[in-house]
Amino acid sequence: MRAVEVFLKQLDDAYAHAWESIAVVLTEVDDAEAEWQAPCYRTVEREEGWPASGTIRWQVAHLAHCKEHYASILRHRADSASPPAPARKPFRTFQEEMLALKVAHAGQRAALAEIADEELGRSVLGKMPLGEFIAMILRHDAWHAGQIALARRLYRER
Repeated sequence: MRAVEVFLKQLDDAYAHAWESIAVVLTEVDDAEAEWQAPCYRTVEREEGWPASGTIRWQVAHLAHCKEHYASILRHRADSASPPAPARKPFRTFQEEMLALKVAHAGQRAALAEIADEELGRSVLGKMPLGEFIAMILRHDAWHAGQIALARRLYRER
């Protein structure tokens, strides 16, 4: 199995594994739960065009936004400079945020699938090997899945 195929499997699992994934922790999240903000975030200033900090909706928006940016970096991996982060497109509903995440994940997966194993040692962002950057992408998904799981527990026990 090629190294990039292993990364793709890990990306798929972080996003949609039946037991531990973004998809699992988002199962049956309704609008009220998605918008609920834990008290520890109430003093965090809200960024224009973003959901309230610490909410599940913010986590989903952040993941989608990062996946778009990371996919762009993967597609422009041979460039000497990193492409700029895309502008955040605000959505009206949590379901629209969820769809944006699904689309962004598919784009990120497609960009990763184009990479040859021989490229994994190439430097991206002027500071790390491409293989390390891809590993960071995978950790990022797992990190936010854990944050969503904790937010859900806090919501249920509020």
